[in-house]
Amino acid sequence: MDQRMFLAVGLSMAVILGFYLLVPMVQPPPPQPATVNQGRPAEVATATPASESPQAPGPAPQAAPVAPSRVIQVNAPDYTAAVDTRGGRLISMELKDYKLEKNSLDWGDLIPLLREWLHKASVNPDIPVQMVKKAPNSTVPFTVEFVGDEPLTKAFQAVVYSSEESQLDVKPGALRPATLTLTGQGPGGLTVRKQITFHPDSFIVDYEVQVINYGNAPRPVHVLNDFGLGPNTNHARVTRGHYGPMYRAGGKIHKADTDDIKQALRVAEPQWLAMSDTYFITAVAPQTPVESGVYTLLAGAMEGKYPVAGYGMELPAVNLEPQKMIGSKFKLYLGPKSTNEMLKFGNRLEESLDLTLDFIASPMLAMLRWFFSFTHNYGAAIVMLTIVVRVLLFPLTYKGMVSMKRMQKLQPKMVALRERMKGDKEKLNREMMEMYRRHKVNPLSGCLPIVFQIPIFFALYSALLGAIEQRHSPFALWIADLSAMDGLYVLPLLMGGSMFFQQRLTPTSLDPMQAKIMLWMPVIFTFFMLNFPAGLTLYWFTSNLLSIAQQLIINRVKIPDFAD
Repeated sequence: MDQRMFLAVGLSMAVILGFYLLVPMVQPPPPQPATVNQGRPAEVATATPASESPQAPGPAPQAAPVAPSRVIQVNAPDYTAAVDTRGGRLISMELKDYKLEKNSLDWGDLIPLLREWLHKASVNPDIPVQMVKKAPNSTVPFTVEFVGDEPLTKAFQAVVYSSEESQLDVKPGALRPATLTLTGQGPGGLTVRKQITFHPDSFIVDYEVQVINYGNAPRPVHVLNDFGLGPNTNHARVTRGHYGPMYRAGGKIHKADTDDIKQALRVAEPQWLAMSDTYFITAVAPQTPVESGVYTLLAGAMEGKYPVAGYGMELPAVNLEPQKMIGSKFKLYLGPKSTNEMLKFGNRLEESLDLTLDFIASPMLAMLRWFFSFTHNYGAAIVMLTIVVRVLLFPLTYKGMVSMKRMQKLQPKMVALRERMKGDKEKLNREMMEMYRRHKVNPLSGCLPIVFQIPIFFALYSALLGAIEQRHSPFALWIADLSAMDGLYVLPLLMGGSMFFQQRLTPTSLDPMQAKIMLWMPVIFTFFMLNFPAGLTLYWFTSNLLSIAQQLIINRVKIPDFAD
């Protein structure tokens, strides 16, 4: 729905621009993804000779008596996590400073009889955002799969890993991160050792996994390290922005929808893989060579009408000799799409914000954050940003509006010229161009404000759309969340009303029929803005108010009549 609205706004702006471009002359009559191998069976790497395989680290662990599994709690400054020793997997990671839901005022709150009609759901504002999504028969981060050997995979998922830790505390400002070591013994002398390192003051987790053959015979091993399904933020495809696979390969960002994946999507030489939604992301960057990155559909799992996909990193298949091991290292990010936090991860993860017209959107987003640093209100910061944009555009706006007034003054001469030469359109166009030249009127200059506002609108839309800072951020009165729509529809109606009033003030050279058509533009924009984030609607409304003030000033400018 959001893409259709975004397209409709663009088309509406194009209609406005088209009118201004055509009236003076004819008046009045998904990126291709990076190189991937989609659906290709994994190629088995050349068997590694025993002499080239890393030596197993130490003797085989002694078989321990079977013990019940336990959950190791991890308490970090920004999150709490839980690791289940059965399978040695991350089963939970809750962000302390980000809540899943926030109640916004709508007509169902003011008029209880409308509550059921509006499908107003109850909201629990105390539930934290969960970065580990779960689904039936799904995997969670740090699951180790053995490609082509399902019994071995299931055996290691059932193994209870041993660990000396019962709880892990990650102290804020600590000089060293905290590491959890897990060791699991599988059948045939195969052992998996995992080291999970939690960093203080960031959402970064390091993960190292070793597969060791303590048996007496070589073992063919083809490892796939799973990293789960992504964040569980109850998006349900109603939030805006991209949800699903996103990866960086070949120096570019690529996106895919889960419903476009046919069983599996393989990514060659990935810099990182991620599962992303509007405000949160889980990403993994390989620190050692991998065969490929893999997105895999989860059989039978659906989120509404959309399939669920998980992702992982596949290692080359090897013939693992006795007393040898294969190892791999990864760096993970599980947290908000905050530029400062993603910069700590590196690998250009901040590009996952996917800004439109980045060279415009990035400075605007930086300016928005700077205004917030002393206003402590993102609504006020948006208003101040709007003022700056309008001030910067004022010279062009002034020139365009004065040109429109001059065109209006020239209108009687144009009407007389058309009447005199209505049988010869080619000569009419030549005479009109000569009239523009003689009176120094540029018929295109009136379009300048619109031409420059269109890219700014799209850039600001993308900047506000993914700005984690405005998520659940209040403005004033009934606006409790600038990232959500205005449930009372007051801002969209004010925006539409201000747009209508601005049109009435603006001089025009349109004929009556075209003028009536243009009067529908505020209605169309109001309709599309109903479901837009309140922050974006606030920007547009404030921009309209400033345009009205500018128009009132410019309307006082006297334009002399043209001499014959």
